[in-house]
Amino acid sequence: MTPTPNRPPFSTRLQERIAQSRFLTFSLLLHVVIVIIGGGAVLFHRMPPAEDFSPPGELVKTDEPNIESNPIVPTPSDEELLRSQEPIASPQVQNPITATIPVTPARIELVQATAKVPGLVAQINATALRNPAPAISGVFAGRNGATARRKAAMKTGGTEKSEKAVVAGLRWLKQHQNPDGSWSDEFKPAMTGLALLAFLGHGELPESPEFGPTVKRSLDWVLARGQEFDGRMSLTKDGFGGNAGVYEHGIVTYAMGEYYSMTKDERFEPLLKKAVGYIVDGQTPVGGWDYGYAKGPRNDLSVAGWQIQALKAAHLTGLAIPGVDEALDRAMPFLKSWQGNEGGFGYTKAENRLSLTGVGVLCTYFWKEDKDRVVKEGIAFLLGKAEVKYKGGKSEADLYAWYYHTQACLMFGGSAWSKWNRMFQDEIADNQSPDGSWPPTPGAHGPQPKPNGAGPCYRTTLCILMLEVFYRYMPSTK
Repeated sequence: MTPTPNRPPFSTRLQERIAQSRFLTFSLLLHVVIVIIGGGAVLFHRMPPAEDFSPPGELVKTDEPNIESNPIVPTPSDEELLRSQEPIASPQVQNPITATIPVTPARIELVQATAKVPGLVAQINATALRNPAPAISGVFAGRNGATARRKAAMKTGGTEKSEKAVVAGLRWLKQHQNPDGSWSDEFKPAMTGLALLAFLGHGELPESPEFGPTVKRSLDWVLARGQEFDGRMSLTKDGFGGNAGVYEHGIVTYAMGEYYSMTKDERFEPLLKKAVGYIVDGQTPVGGWDYGYAKGPRNDLSVAGWQIQALKAAHLTGLAIPGVDEALDRAMPFLKSWQGNEGGFGYTKAENRLSLTGVGVLCTYFWKEDKDRVVKEGIAFLLGKAEVKYKGGKSEADLYAWYYHTQACLMFGGSAWSKWNRMFQDEIADNQSPDGSWPPTPGAHGPQPKPNGAGPCYRTTLCILMLEVFYRYMPSTK
C-alpha cells in the first residue's frame, strides 16, 4: 500500500509522537527505576536480624533483656557519593536482596537526575550505592565497609553514637600522625602499632578514601623500620629495649598480622615471620613471657597478653609460621595457673587482680574457644568487681583493663555481654573530648594519666578499639 500525499508514513508519525512525549517517557522510566530501588530497600530493612551468635550466659544471670540494637554507621550523602573519587567496581552478588547494589555510571546519573527532587534522594540508601574495595573476608569481614559494620553492630548492640566517636577518634589520629608515618615521640613503636590496629579495626586500608594515605604512611614506616632492625619492632639492634620493648614488639607484630590477613600484602611476609619468630623463641619454659624475652623464673601476664594476641593474629594469616600454634598451646596451662581462687588473674603469680582478669579470660578464649571453668569464673569475677566510670568513680578508670574486659565479655556473649555493654559503651563515647581524643585520668596503667607524650594517643587508641568491638572480629575466630 502506498501512502496518500496528505498523510506521512507510519514510521515518520511514530518518531514525531516519541519526540513530542520524550519528557514524559523519561519521567516514566525514571520513576519505574526508583520504585524498584525503593522496594529493594524496604525488603532489605524488613528482613529479620540474624540470630545472636552467643548463647545466653550460663554464669552471669540478669533479668534485664539484652541490649536493643540501634541503627549504626551514618551513611554518606548522595552529594558525598557524587564527589567520591573511589573507583567504581561491581561486587559479586550473592543475594539479590541483601547484596550491595553495584555502582555504575547509569546509577550515578540516576542520583544526579533525582538530586533536585525534595525528599526523593533520602529514600535511596547511599550505602547500597557504594562497594568498598578491596573486599575483606573471613574473620575480619565485619570491617568490610559501612554496611558490614552496621550489620555486625546491629547483632551485638552497637549504636550510632559509638560509631561517630570511632570516626572522630580516627580523624584525631590522622591529624596527629608524625610526618614519617609514626605516632608520638614516646613509646613510638607501641603507639604506632595501636594506631594502626585502630584504623585496621575500622576496615581502613591504603586504598580507603579518607584514611588511606594515613594508613599507607604508617605501614611504610613499620616496613622500613622493621627491615632496618631485622624484625625487632622495639627498634633495637640487640635485645628488646628493657621493659617497654616486649610490649612494643608484640603490639606492632599484632598489627602486622592483622594487616597481612586483610590484604595478603607480600611485602610484609618476611618481616612478619621474623617478628613472630622472636615471640615464639621468647616464650618461657612454663608457657609465659617476661621483659626482654628473658627465660628466667619470672612470668608476666601483662606482657603475655600482647604476645598471645600477636600469635593469634599470626595464626589467622594462614602462613603456618613455625611454632605459632605450639606456643599458643603451651600458653594455655600457663594462663590457667595464673588464675586466683576467686576467678581473677594475677600479674606475676596466681591472684585475683581485676586489672588483669580480662587478659586471662580473653587470651584463653582466643585459642580454646570454649566456656570452661577458667573462662566462666573469670567473667563472673570481672562483672562482680568492675566499675566503669571514666571520671569520678570509686576506682581509677583503667582503659588498659577495659580494653581486655570488653573483648572478653563480647566473646563470652549472652547476658554477660549485655551487662558489660550497658556499663561501658556510653561511658566511653560520652567522655570523648570535642577534638576526638580522650582526656587524661589519674592513675591506671602506663602513659594513661599523661596529658602529653604518649598519653593522648594511648587513651584514644584504646577507646577506639573498645568501640570497634562490635564488628572488629566475626564470631568464629579459630
